[in-house]
Amino acid sequence: MTDHGRRSLLATAGTALAGTLAGCSTLEGLSSESTVEYDDSALAALPGDVPEVPAPEPVQPTPAHLEAARDRVRSSLAGTDLSRVPNAVVRQRLDRERDSARDALAADETGDSRVEALAGLTHPRAEAMFVQAGLAAFDGRLTATDLTARRDRQQREATAFLDDYRYVGSSGAPAETLAEHARIVEWATTGSRLLEPDQYYEYENTVLHRAELARDIEWGRAYAADARRLRDHYVSTLADTTDYTDRFAGVADGLVVEVETHAAAPDWETLTSDFERDIENTAAERLLEELARRRWSHAETAVEADDDAGDDVLTISAAMHSLVADRAFAAVTEAVEAGAYETPESVDPIAAERTAAVEQLQTLLDTEPAPLASRLASRVATELGNADRQVRQERVSAPASYLYAEYALANQYAAAAPPVIRRVGVTLDG
Repeated sequence: MTDHGRRSLLATAGTALAGTLAGCSTLEGLSSESTVEYDDSALAALPGDVPEVPAPEPVQPTPAHLEAARDRVRSSLAGTDLSRVPNAVVRQRLDRERDSARDALAADETGDSRVEALAGLTHPRAEAMFVQAGLAAFDGRLTATDLTARRDRQQREATAFLDDYRYVGSSGAPAETLAEHARIVEWATTGSRLLEPDQYYEYENTVLHRAELARDIEWGRAYAADARRLRDHYVSTLADTTDYTDRFAGVADGLVVEVETHAAAPDWETLTSDFERDIENTAAERLLEELARRRWSHAETAVEADDDAGDDVLTISAAMHSLVADRAFAAVTEAVEAGAYETPESVDPIAAERTAAVEQLQTLLDTEPAPLASRLASRVATELGNADRQVRQERVSAPASYLYAEYALANQYAAAAPPVIRRVGVTLDG
């Protein structure tokens, strides 16, 4: 799967820890008693295949839609002669943005779904606009008034799209409808948010300031425009339709009742202090803290989205993640109480955790409804991929805390997901 970096705003980023594997990996500070050395060859053997996660959306953007996004980058960069900009700082910044946008066009996206590929082109379109707008500002062809009018126009269009939004889909396919609209609404709300007037950092240099404003307007426009075009295409493919708006609202309200008790931040001081053994700086501590954070953040998102009319699919999605994190937290708590996730004496427990994570991911992918399973499975696959990448790039400095916890997180999250998916699927069926 292509790593889009910052090019996809909703994309999940892994934690990168600096460090180099050489000889043996020494882990210090995990407890007051031990320093453990791990066999680098065993660590290097950890990465392996990860089950492919199918796109949850039943209808993908058209090839023409994807090509139009690429053309937007190309047209914005056409004729951008930066050599005529005398200010070296400005010229270098414009050059960096141009190179980044061009790199995105050259990236190999053959392993991506068209949804992922399109999402990966949102920020390159903004980067290309930064260059175009910077040169226009340099030439005196782009004023602050122009940018305000551009933002206002795009914001009106983005807001109008979300007003009175209806969840129309194929009859008898509520889960598929939810998955499709979840992507559309995520893009639309992201675009609308990016287009809101804000207090941006104002560069002393007028060219860079206006280029930055134009970039963010284009970023929001790209998300909002992609959402509108994907929805139009999706609706055009439907033969027998049902409006699921009221049903989704009822499901969302019920799930919020379940997760709202977790919408407040946990007490981090007591979260990991009630165990008989010291778990500080271990995989156990990292696991519990990360699962508690997810349970809280997704519950908070679900409650906030439920307060906004038309955000029911986002409420359902966030509540599902919170419920999965809660189940995983309970399972990890029980495992830690039994002595699990302590500092391992070798790489074997870490390898076993990765193997279990892959098996649980496959079980998750076999769960129905498949569109809901794919939405949760994509996160697990990303976490496995991030951990594997750290090993391949020889950037793991703490195998027993960071790496062990990353594989365990994928394992526990995947294991906790199927019951939640099945229950929500039954509720969606009404």
